[in-house]
Amino acid sequence: MPSAFDLYEFYLQAADLQGRSITTTIAGVVVKDVWDPRRKHNEKRLVLSFVGKKKKLPLNKTQAAAVITAARSDDYARWVGVAVILTPGQATNAKDTIIITPAPATAGNGEISEPAAGKEESAT
Repeated sequence: MPSAFDLYEFYLQAADLQGRSITTTIAGVVVKDVWDPRRKHNEKRLVLSFVGKKKKLPLNKTQAAAVITAARSDDYARWVGVAVILTPGQATNAKDTIIITPAPATAGNGEISEPAAGKEESAT
């Protein structure tokens, strides 16, 4: 069956997590030009895809730093297979964001945790 996901790329937003944290595994990382509405031009971003998920996550600097910590490497080619926890939160500018933290070594893919209550330093 044809799917809009075959034609368009949809990005994960904090609201998609419905107030809960999920544990997932990075399936791929690519560098893409992503539209920045604040600066009104395309910007190169690392974009993550996840095992069994259709939506992708373009990373801001704070999120990229969090994945570097989770993967223990700044070589994004080595991020595939790393388990992370995605949690909805708010940046200091009060905008919704997705906070990325390392997953416990025993975590599985797609597990749902309790509602999020964290804040992130910056969404940009």
